[in-house]
Amino acid sequence: MHPRHSCSEAPPGGSFRPAINICLVAVLLSGCLLGAQALAQQTTPLRGAVQENVLQAQSDNSRPLLNQNTSPPAGLPPDSGIPSNPYEPVSPGALPPGNDSGDLELRGLPLDSGSLPSDSGDGSDTITVPPKAEEALPLPAERPARDAPMRANRNQVTLDEQSTGSIPNPPIEQNREANPPAARAERDNLPESAIERRVLRPDPEPFAPLGIRAGTVTLRPSISTGLRATTNADGTSDGSGALLSETRLRARATTDWSRHSAWLDFDGLYDKSISGEEYSAPNVALRSGFQLDLGERTTLKGEAGYRYRQEDPSAPTTIVGTSNRPAVQDLDANLALRHEFGRFFAALRGSVIHTTYGNAEFSDGTVISQKDRNNTFASIALRGGFEMSPAIKPFAEVEIGKLMYDEAVDDNGFRRSGMRTGLRSGVELDITEKIAGELALGYLRQDIEDDRLNAVDGLSVDGAIKWSPQRGTDVNIGLLTRIDGATAPGDSGSIFYEGTVGVTRQVRSNLDFNATLIASLRDNKDGTGWDKGFGAEIGATYWFNRFFGLDISARHEFTRSEVDTRRTQETSIFMGLTLQR
Repeated sequence: MHPRHSCSEAPPGGSFRPAINICLVAVLLSGCLLGAQALAQQTTPLRGAVQENVLQAQSDNSRPLLNQNTSPPAGLPPDSGIPSNPYEPVSPGALPPGNDSGDLELRGLPLDSGSLPSDSGDGSDTITVPPKAEEALPLPAERPARDAPMRANRNQVTLDEQSTGSIPNPPIEQNREANPPAARAERDNLPESAIERRVLRPDPEPFAPLGIRAGTVTLRPSISTGLRATTNADGTSDGSGALLSETRLRARATTDWSRHSAWLDFDGLYDKSISGEEYSAPNVALRSGFQLDLGERTTLKGEAGYRYRQEDPSAPTTIVGTSNRPAVQDLDANLALRHEFGRFFAALRGSVIHTTYGNAEFSDGTVISQKDRNNTFASIALRGGFEMSPAIKPFAEVEIGKLMYDEAVDDNGFRRSGMRTGLRSGVELDITEKIAGELALGYLRQDIEDDRLNAVDGLSVDGAIKWSPQRGTDVNIGLLTRIDGATAPGDSGSIFYEGTVGVTRQVRSNLDFNATLIASLRDNKDGTGWDKGFGAEIGATYWFNRFFGLDISARHEFTRSEVDTRRTQETSIFMGLTLQR
């Protein structure tokens, strides 16, 4: 047994150099460890709170941490020990790889504190966070009350995930207070519109005729053809039914001059029997007119017309028993000058009408001439009035004329020529596009040169009004008063009244409905009383395009009289096609 030596003495056979070397190595290793710890403490910690389930999952899958204050066991190097599994975040890529300081923070070690947590000593893996660590981990601030519905929605989503194992996708409820809708930003550099821009507008009348244009004149022709089934072909008291071929040709030409205007109308109708009673009758009318603006308040108007027709079988002047209906031709012309001064106006109108009658034929070949009925009527009328308003203009009119027969004495020895006088009072209407026209009421008298014949006189009602109660509906009202002469001995003639009302309704752009009512009264001066007539017609036109349409109409008319030969009745139906341009 060797004797004990003091600490200050060197061991036998050696010196203090090996011991000094060991101490120096230990000091260097301690400095390296303390430097690494100080560097790790200066690393910026992760923001936000650490979820407890992440720490619990990490503690369950890793080994117990070694207390860094405990020295390593004997026989192991200072930097060796039981390695721990690296932290794997729930969402890959949440942390940058290769950062040891971040692994310490997730284990509950605050990097800004110099003290390390100590082991609990009971073998558990629970980590106790010191007070400074709790201050280093900020708690989430309490949310405002408006987030309560959002938390309730999150709880509902969690329950749905637990019950069904799927995440629902409910519609997002936008909170307009927290998330107001984005407003459209106003543009400062708006594009400039073109100087000349073409605007396409729909055609208000897509099925109206286009017409044929020649310079400043536009012609709009149309032709209708079809079949008419009638119960009285010739319109006499003893007429019978027939199937007629009916053709109608119409044309209208108008000008578009900047100042003056002119127009021309043609209307021709021809009926021919296909079966039943033999019947053939043409009816032609041609009329034209013009208007010249001679000054700012002076206007000159003129009209002229020609008409070829057959005599009405219900007229008292018709010869009974003829095999034909005698032809009647009318040729007329008038000229009117109108001037306005202040709120007053005056108009002067002159007119001439010439009427000729054809021969009456009988079945035995006998022909009776009616030249003694040919006459000419010339008159002049003066009208004056004032402007109550631009739409209403009352007026008064006086007319003086003379009826002149081609033969001074007829076949029965009567002189039927004489003066005609008319007094009228009425109103002119011009209410923009609603009402236009005039209406007059007065007295009309026709004197006869022969003292054996009495004068024919009576109430006079004349007018022509166009009324449009609404767009697409037109109402035409016409009133007429005329005096018809006679050829029978002792008969002075009659005064005839006629009124018509026509309604046209455009149901669609390619469908038109029309209806017409006709009423007539004849005051016979031969003592046979009044003849009354009535007629009604209704029809429709369907246009397949601008040029082709289908026409359907039905008509009924009758005449009542105390004389049997003047009583007539007819009912007919028409169906045909119309071509227009």
